Amino acid sequence: MTGKVNFSHQTCSDGSIIAIAELDNPTSLNALTHHMIEQLYHQLLLWQEDDNVVAVMLHGHGERAFCAGGDVQAMYRVLENKENDFESAFQTTADFFRLEYRCDFLIHTYRKPIIAWGHGYLMGGGVGLFMGASHRVVDANIRFAMPEVKIGLYPDVGGTYFLSQIPQHYALFIALTACQVNATDMQGIGLSEWVVNASEKQGVLDQLAQIEWQNSQDVDVAINLVLNAHHHSPDEQGLLLAHADLIEMTCQGSLPQIVESIAQLDCDDKWLSNAKKTTAYASPLSLHLCYQQLTQYHQLTLKECFEMEFGLTLRCGLEGDFREGVRALLIDKTHQPQWMHNDVYQVTTQELTRFFSPLDSSEYPLAEDSLVVAKSVSAIL
Repeated sequence: MTGKVNFSHQTCSDGSIIAIAELDNPTSLNALTHHMIEQLYHQLLLWQEDDNVVAVMLHGHGERAFCAGGDVQAMYRVLENKENDFESAFQTTADFFRLEYRCDFLIHTYRKPIIAWGHGYLMGGGVGLFMGASHRVVDANIRFAMPEVKIGLYPDVGGTYFLSQIPQHYALFIALTACQVNATDMQGIGLSEWVVNASEKQGVLDQLAQIEWQNSQDVDVAINLVLNAHHHSPDEQGLLLAHADLIEMTCQGSLPQIVESIAQLDCDDKWLSNAKKTTAYASPLSLHLCYQQLTQYHQLTLKECFEMEFGLTLRCGLEGDFREGVRALLIDKTHQPQWMHNDVYQVTTQELTRFFSPLDSSEYPLAEDSLVVAKSVSAIL
């Protein structure tokens, strides 16, 4: 998969700079390759130390997507031969997710405002970039989703943290069903602050360029005022919010109880029907991982979330359903995955304890050298 990040800037009237990063992978809905993440991460570090840069805008190239996720097909190719070359599979997988999570963490903790402008498909790894931004803007055509359960993963890229900032029943439903939500939903439950048409993006930049940043006491407030002037309430009814009471009732109890409740949803509603089908298709192990991350780990700090997710994601790739999930959905496209478990009742407490435990060198000899043990993960953030 090819892909790059385009960098440019808007010069302001006082000589300050609005830096611009554009995700550009048009053949794959701007999905993130290792090279793209590396580009973005290192450029963000440079901009953070550049006194001329007052803010950053992050958006996607083209009309179809901000970013539809990470390059999971590349990860599949790495893991395809893990039994014969475990060292390479381990190292490459660790390198990819270490870099991705470092970039996500950097955006969350950036010392300057980042305006993330989402449009079209905003999913998976793209959500990890978007949700860390200080100013989250979406176009009315946005379609947000965390579809990881379909490929044997769980909402990572900081999902343990940012999904815990919204009501738990919404977080669980988004994670367990991979449902798509729209701009009305995103604003209503706190995933974005502004809805602004993509056609107004240059107008927003032009207004930002007229601000005397050197005399501005609060950069965030100045940006807020510009975005407030362009914000409009979306006309479309919320997809998630339209079923708010039903979702709250559905997402009560244990995971098996919730899965049973989802299976009984009204199939006459297309959106609910799609949610029901996805949960039935999803990896039983992934469903448990989602439930546990959002009910048992929801009080972790941002840093602790990324530390936990790093080990959990590697286990999904090296021991879990990830390889099989990608094969069935994206490689062979059979849509008939052979999951490790037939249903959620077969997943044991012991297995879940293992998946959420940090990797160490006693079980993975490469772990210590690869900065996978928890103390080493702390050092990379």
